[in-house]
Amino acid sequence: MTQNLSILVVGGAVAPAAQDQARERGITMSVCKPYPDADELAGAANEAEAHALILRLGRIPRDAITRMQTVRIIAKHGVGIDGIDVDAASERGIPVVVAGGANAQSVAEQGLALLLGVARSTAWLDRRIRDGHWDKSTYAGTELAGKAVGLIGLGAIGRAFLTLLRPFGVTASVYDPYLPAHLVPEGVELVEDVGTLFRSSDILSLHCPLTDENRGLIDAAAIARMRPGAILLNTARGELIDEPALVAALREGRLGGAGLDTFANEPIAADHPLLTLDNVVVSPHVGANTHEARARVGVRCIEQIADYLERGALDPRNHINKAVLATV
Repeated sequence: MTQNLSILVVGGAVAPAAQDQARERGITMSVCKPYPDADELAGAANEAEAHALILRLGRIPRDAITRMQTVRIIAKHGVGIDGIDVDAASERGIPVVVAGGANAQSVAEQGLALLLGVARSTAWLDRRIRDGHWDKSTYAGTELAGKAVGLIGLGAIGRAFLTLLRPFGVTASVYDPYLPAHLVPEGVELVEDVGTLFRSSDILSLHCPLTDENRGLIDAAAIARMRPGAILLNTARGELIDEPALVAALREGRLGGAGLDTFANEPIAADHPLLTLDNVVVSPHVGANTHEARARVGVRCIEQIADYLERGALDPRNHINKAVLATV
């Protein structure tokens, strides 16, 4: 059992199951507010003499990492590490780990909820009824059955999403330049050019991590290549989409709709143009926010932190900067 070790959770407490796991491993926990600036984060970590950070809500920038005196490992409460300066952590010899797969089912279910919400105008119809309208004679939605679904990225979340779609009888294609052909599920087509996916998909769903190479991937040129009336889903990272280009395409009717759980800037501004469109269904980056997923993710973070602090053990599947640390 690890003794006298401390974890700082950035952005609110982890689930009770994770807190129990920390107590069992002899680790104390403290919490700082969501989205702290670099000064607040470094100050909180040093005040707690934290040996580990768990990032729930916010960023861990270089300016904070360089001033943290006791931190030895950083864990992302989820899988997206674009909010962590991994290079700065690597320079300090700090491993960065994620909770791979622990929230996949919940994010996939949120993606399906958004898709159905767009296809059947659920949010708009709800608002209409509350405003005294009854659109039974004029409204018609879109069935999912038989549609062509394209996924950009096929990790654990993408695979869970495809499993949920199977009963609808969709066809599925994937663009993922890092996916070996032998790992492609049966019945799924792997395309070598993302443009092929744009042209062939009635529904395009984003499931890839954010990188410098794919930032703004869904821009005006990409949208122009998509099928007229296509639905765009994003449960990955908001910066994958050029939001002004998306707004223009939705206003013009070039796209049929969008279901978005993530945005370029979060929280999204109340006056953002996306929020004025009736063919957009949004949620506040809550794909992973189920009781079940929060428990799994939190416990996985604690387990990985404790394993590393106790005996230097790291799961290579979840260790993000292992290649860099091997050379420092």
